[in-house]
Amino acid sequence: MKLPRAACPICEKPVSLLPTRRSGHGSLHDHKRNARALVLCEGSMTHVPYGDAVGWQETLPEDADRAVAPVAETLALF
Repeated sequence: MKLPRAACPICEKPVSLLPTRRSGHGSLHDHKRNARALVLCEGSMTHVPYGDAVGWQETLPEDADRAVAPVAETLALF
């Protein structure tokens, strides 16, 4: 399975995005600025949005909140 890739905001290298709990975002895989460096890039493990996302979570219309409230008030507790 291939992971999606995104450019690191620090070094601009294309890096794999690991899945996170946050919808629509991925965590940049640990990477170095150059292959022989002893320290990781500062952009490692930062959360960035998926650039090539195929779907998004739709937002509810504002009127939906008002339509739910009256129903909850009319329900009996016991």
